[in-house]
Parts: sequence; structure tokens; C-alpha cells
Amino acid sequence: MENSSPVILAIDQGSGSTKTLAIDLKGQVLDQFEEKISTTFPKPGWVEQDPQEIWQSTINASKKITKQYKIAAVGLSVQRESILIWDRKTGEALTPVITWQDRRASELAELQSPNSLRVKEISGLQLDPMFSALKVQWLLENYNFGGADVCIGTIDSWIAFNLGAGHIIEVGSASRTQLLDIESGNWSEELLNIFKIQRSSLPKVCGSDEKHMCTNMRALGLDNQVPLSGIMGDSHAALFAHQGWRLGNFKATLGTGTSIMGATEHNAQTIAWSVSGKITRAAEANILSTGSTLLWLAELFDTAPDELAKLAEESTQHVQFVPAFNGLGAPWWDRQAQAIITGFTRGSSRADLAAAALRSTAAQINDVLEDFSKSSIVINTLNADGGGVRNSYLMQLLSDLSGKEIKSSKLAELSAFGAAMVAALGAKLLSISEIESINLEYDQYKPTLTEKMRQENLLIWRRALSASRVKN
Repeated sequence: MENSSPVILAIDQGSGSTKTLAIDLKGQVLDQFEEKISTTFPKPGWVEQDPQEIWQSTINASKKITKQYKIAAVGLSVQRESILIWDRKTGEALTPVITWQDRRASELAELQSPNSLRVKEISGLQLDPMFSALKVQWLLENYNFGGADVCIGTIDSWIAFNLGAGHIIEVGSASRTQLLDIESGNWSEELLNIFKIQRSSLPKVCGSDEKHMCTNMRALGLDNQVPLSGIMGDSHAALFAHQGWRLGNFKATLGTGTSIMGATEHNAQTIAWSVSGKITRAAEANILSTGSTLLWLAELFDTAPDELAKLAEESTQHVQFVPAFNGLGAPWWDRQAQAIITGFTRGSSRADLAAAALRSTAAQINDVLEDFSKSSIVINTLNADGGGVRNSYLMQLLSDLSGKEIKSSKLAELSAFGAAMVAALGAKLLSISEIESINLEYDQYKPTLTEKMRQENLLIWRRALSASRVKN
């Protein structure tokens, strides 16, 4: 299928699959494909993926687009914090991908706790095994690389390296490694010393809209003259798609976990992107288990996650479920918290558990919003995207428990869309004003609970949350 107007190949390499979209300059999604990828759990708390499988899924999914459309530029969005090490000379992966969900570095986190305040001051991030730094330290201490010239990199680094762009990392992804100085946008020598990492093994930090002419675009079925001109972490790309450069315009991406993020001029935890040489910083909070909670329960019930909402509508009891499978993320960052169910009686049903699992997602997001409010971070609009937006029951729960109107994107693949828009900027195919004229469609959800009812619901959740935590 030949298209006369420029088409962007958007690659979204996520935790469960690699998706590719063909998107034109009017913001229309012309086509999309998905290649599932596997995840392994070798030990409790360990979560790994195969680097070669990720690269091959990128090739396979991309070729389904490139054989049909004439591509003008490539945009890439990726799962963040996941890390691996490979041989610079051979390109061979020397470790598995240690994913963002992996908790094997928890003991290292305890050992590094005296440095936690300084780590947060420089990086903006709470010291936690979710971020890449502790994972890299663990790999360096537990693998023997035999004197190889090693490259340490995130998923965007790995894909870019295989495309022949060199050893690079986009600045937003770099900020999620916990090794970057959030103010300067450069690697921090102090943080590298804390985590015992050599700077020479790290990639070059690049802007989000930087134009890379690669030597191996043919792997994707493209000519080498097609630039890789947009790279972002998936959550950052979703915020960009929501036109998140407007202050107060926040988003919640509901995937395996949930990222709540918005541009801010103070109390930033991350770099959102660098476009036209200007860094935009953001407040962000990461909830560890939302979509993965629903997947776990669906597997337990031998059903599909989307079916849980139908089941939940039959619920008659106020069961609470705190999904602290690997501790709690934002805003608590409690590695000792335990997954619990409260309010469960002999008369409780599958429907009550389904409702509790869905409620836990909405309640955790509200906890983050309340924490942002304490830091004087103003949220004017809360947009929602990701797989969770297909669930209208969940979206209404989120509106009811947060007391906010929710704008839910009708296009679930906002990360890919954002990457495409950044790629169009980098390739000089679109300007910011032209992107602002593209109107995405949203469903809107308004609160149906009174404030008294909302607070009563939240009180029951907070009691369950308190019970799940060893340190209160």
C-alpha cells in the first residue's frame, strides 16, 4: 500500500510486546502490528527478558509496516529502567535484560541506603531497585565479562546500537537510570562512584529529537537514508502525545504498572525530554503493579483481564486488595510491604476480588495525586492512556476515587504516537504548532460519588494499605 504523504514508522518496545504503527503527519494511524515477547522469572523477584528476542521482535514488527508504506522517519519509544550489558566489538549480549520490574538488587539498595538522600538530590529519584543503577551494580558484581569492552545500556540504547546509530541513550531514558544529574542532563561522576560504574561503558546522552543516520536500517526493511529522529521512554512519549509541554497537563499511563507524569518547574523527579536543545523536566510517580495485578487475577480465575470488569459489576462486598507483590512504589516506596486482601469473608466471591483488584489501581493513583498536591504540584487535567483505558469500569472508578474528571484517550497507543510526533520534529516534517493542531479524541468520565462517599471509600483503602506495610 503506497502512501503519497510522509509516513512515520513508530516503534513502541514495551514490557509485553513490540508494537509498530504507521502514522501520517495528520496524526492518523494508518496501520499497526504487534509482536509479543516473553518474560522469565528465574528466581523470586527476578524478571528477565531475552535481548535478542526484543531485537528480533523489533525487526519483525517493523517489516510488517515498511513493506507497505514509504517511511520518512523512525520514532522509537521504549520500556524504561530495564538494562543489559553487551560486547561493544561483537554486539553480543552478555547478560539478559534485567527489567524494570526486577527486584534482585533489593539487598544492594539496603547497603546503599546511607547514600539515598544524595542519590535523590542529584538524580531526582528515590533509591530503589526499579531504577537501572542498582541493577547495573548487581550485574557488574555478579557477571564475569572476561575483559570485554562492554556497553551498558537501556532498551533504546540496545535497539539504536543494533540499528547502527552507535552507543547512545536519549536524555529522558538516561534520567531513569538514576545515574544522570537531573539539572545538567549529564552523567554524574558522584553517582557513578556511588554505584561503582565506569563512565566509559555508558552511552552518549542525546536529545529526544536528535537526528541519527544509522548504518543498519536495512534490518527494518528501510534505506539507510531514513533517519531515526525521535527517541523517548514510553511514559515520556505518552505525555508528549497529550501535549504535556503545557503545565498542569498530567497523564496516567495504565500498563503493567502505572506512571503518572506532568511537566513541572519545581519538584521534578525526571527529565521528560529535550526538544530543540531545551530540557523539559517533570514530576513523575511510578506504581509498580496495576495491569499486572489484573493479569495475575485473570490467570488465577482462568479468564481474560478485560472480563474482570464485567465480573466486578456483580460485587456486593467491600473487599480491599493491596497488590504489593514486590513491595510498594510511589508514593510510599516501601520494599517491605506485603500483598494482602482485607474484608474477605466466607461469603466473598470472585466478583468481590475482581472489584478489589480494579479498585486498587484507582486507589493507588489517587494516593499519588494526593502526594503531588502536598508538594504544591498543580494538576489541571488528568489524561489517561495505555491498555487500561479500554476498561470503562476502571476509568469511572478512577474518576470517583480521585474526585477528578478523567480524559481517557480513545487511542490506546499514545507512546507510539508521541514517538512519531518527536520523530517528525527531528526530521523537520512538523513543527510544535502543527502538532498542537492535531486533535486526539477522548472519552470523559466525571465523578459520581459525593465527597463524603469518596472519603469513606478511601478510608477503607487506607486501612488496608496500612495493614500491608511493615513500616507505617
